[in-house]
This record gives sequence, C-alpha cells and structure tokens, in this order.
Amino acid sequence: MKKVVVYGMNILSKMLYYDSLGNENFEIACFAVDADHMRGRSQMLGLPLVCMDEIQVLYPPDKYDMVALFDGYDCIRDREKKYLDAKNKGYTLRNYISSKADAPPNISMGDNNIVIGQSHIGIEGVMGNNNLIRQNVYLGHGFKLGDNNVITAGCSIGGDCEFKNNCYIGLGSTIVNNTRIEEETLVGAGCVVIRNTEPYSKNVGNPGRIIAYHKEEGMVMSVHE
Repeated sequence: MKKVVVYGMNILSKMLYYDSLGNENFEIACFAVDADHMRGRSQMLGLPLVCMDEIQVLYPPDKYDMVALFDGYDCIRDREKKYLDAKNKGYTLRNYISSKADAPPNISMGDNNIVIGQSHIGIEGVMGNNNLIRQNVYLGHGFKLGDNNVITAGCSIGGDCEFKNNCYIGLGSTIVNNTRIEEETLVGAGCVVIRNTEPYSKNVGNPGRIIAYHKEEGMVMSVHE
C-alpha cells in the first residue's frame, strides 16, 4: 500500500500523525504545505516538510497517496478549496478511520474522510467526500453526510440525521434524531439542535436558534462570530 502525503501543517496534522502510529495500512511519508507557510522549515515531527509547488516531483502521485487535512475553523469554504487543490494534482485522496474509533467495517464513503479516535460511527451511514470527524463524537445510525463537513469533538448526533455540504458543528453540540442540517450551516459550541436548520444559518443556544446568515458570495464564514 502506498505511503501518504499529509497536506496541512496544523494541530490536526499532528493528531493524525500520533493517531496513525503503528497502523501498517497508513504510513505518513511527509507533510506538505503551501509556499507562504514554509517559513524556512524543512521538517515536521521528524518527517520532511515539502512545499506543495514541488510535491509532485518529490513525492509523485503514482507512488504516494494524499490526505488534505484542514478544519475550516477560520473559513469553512477553504476546506473544499484545499481538497480540490490536492485532487487536481493527480493524487488519490485516502480515507482514514482510526483503529481507536468504533466504526462498522463497511461504511459507504467517498474520499478524504478522516475519523479520529474515540468516536462512534453508527451502522448504515453514508459519507460523501472530505468530511472530518473529531474525537469523542457519537454519530448515530443511518446518517447521511454530504461533502466538506466538520464535526468537532464531543458532539452527540442522533440516528438518521442528514448533513448537506460545508457544515461546521461546534464543540459538544447535540443534534436530535431525524434532523436535517442544511447547506453551510454553522452550529455553535454546545448548541442543542431540535429542528431542521436553514441554509447558510448560524445557530446557537439551547434550544438552537438562528442568529445570522452568511449567504453572500465569497463571504468568509467565520466560526468566531
């Protein structure tokens, strides 16, 4: 099996590195980063740190796979851009499900999906592409995840929930059974979602309520707001 290039130099990259140690099916060869983030560095965690402008020459896609690992904390739409940047270079984008996660062996999924340890992934679920599930998430049975979603640590999500694309679910949130999370929904930390959300909405509180929208073209969807 091919070794993996990790596109991203962030805390998630470090988490993935430590989580994957000893996993014979997922061996990281190097980390890659955009040119403006190199800052004179040549290593990360003892592995080579390579500029994305040079990655196809030094670690060609016929010999290495890749994961694009960005959490979208400052702008959720950046996740899709980085994912497409990696894919357009010709790499196979790998999925990673931690051996420390509780997950069924036959999840239906696209590519570049990352599940960190101590999470429970329910049966009969479907994932699209480029989804990130952090530690200690409970994701109930029959879920449907679209593309480019982030579910952060400690979230509890009931069965048969559906997520569209580019959603960000904040720390420790709760989503009840049979709920639909619409396109580019932001759910703030600790929010309790008891009904379907609206597209491009920012939701906070218990029970969850909409405090703003962010539909304008090119607008940064910041989770700091």
